[in-house]
Amino acid sequence: MTDVRPSSGHSRADSSTAGDGADGARALPALFRSDRGGHEQVVLCQDPASGLKAVIAVHSTALGPALGGTRFHAYADHACPEEAAVLDALDLSRGMSYKNAVAGLDHGGGKAVIIGDPEQLKSEELLLAYGRAVASLGGRYVTACDVGTYVADMDVVARECRWTTGRSPENGGAGDSSVLTALGVFEGMRAGARHLWGEPTLRGRRVGIAGVGKVGRHLVEHLLEDGARVVVTDVRTESVERVLAAHPEVEVAEDASALVRLDGLDVYAPCAMGGALDEKTVSQLTARLVCGAANNQLAYAGAEKELADRGILYAPDYVVNAGGVIQVADELQGCDFARAKAKTEKIHDTALSIFQRADADGVPPAAAADRLAEHRMARARADR
Repeated sequence: MTDVRPSSGHSRADSSTAGDGADGARALPALFRSDRGGHEQVVLCQDPASGLKAVIAVHSTALGPALGGTRFHAYADHACPEEAAVLDALDLSRGMSYKNAVAGLDHGGGKAVIIGDPEQLKSEELLLAYGRAVASLGGRYVTACDVGTYVADMDVVARECRWTTGRSPENGGAGDSSVLTALGVFEGMRAGARHLWGEPTLRGRRVGIAGVGKVGRHLVEHLLEDGARVVVTDVRTESVERVLAAHPEVEVAEDASALVRLDGLDVYAPCAMGGALDEKTVSQLTARLVCGAANNQLAYAGAEKELADRGILYAPDYVVNAGGVIQVADELQGCDFARAKAKTEKIHDTALSIFQRADADGVPPAAAADRLAEHRMARARADR
């Protein structure tokens, strides 16, 4: 296992070699650029026996131990999957710092990426090796589930690492965090509806969900119960079929591109991978509100302003999708689902206050949320 131990301070980022030659040359500048980097530590791990190749990025511990999920993804559409994984871990961990800060958690931001196709590579041996990698950080990073990892995986990781959340109730955990992630997104939608249309409900609104996996399928249920009309799409046919089997009244769009152009769409919910709000999507969106579970939705600088200029209200992703991290943070105090659910429901009030602050300051909601998170982190550093 290639491992770099934690630095003694918080202003330095440590990294082993991020690929060879030009590949590393592209990844390393991002680590030290202030707009994308500023990380305290980045660790590359590998275990040839199990096939583990992983990146663990600790962005900040100003508010407490870094907390964030483990993504298991192949990055097969990239020329250098390892480089793509490093860049993804950098962006995701930075987002977790902001998410945890706005959610009021005593945690900094971290994220891990296991590189490879989970359907082919995932094994007990690999997950145990990954658990040892996380444990080597001595509690600076607390892991949980993300895209490609599940509660059963965290149960295995926890056998080697006590800094593991998102475990099953049988193993001392709170279970599937996607339940509260979906609830938080729904509360964010309610806040957006109240801000735009005067009532905190989606009743009668047409809501499009791109991605109906772990989180999206729970979001469908909340919306239908609230009286919304729901349209879904997913690259996985089986995910759509599972939703239709339970809710035949749900409409289906051919793909995400068709969904964002749909006439009469009130809300667009990106709930799959990041980068959903690219230039094409932003220019073609018909919805008045964007509120979804995907991380890092803004694919380019200035996207949040272009949305605002088009009269589209963007609910900052890390504000509304914080329900899952609220749940796993609560798990560290001893599982109390009702307590975590009550905290998640407050996402409505947090999102609404951010929309109002954005209007008052004349900035997009993403900028208002960033200011709130940065103020809390800066205050914590000053108090040390």
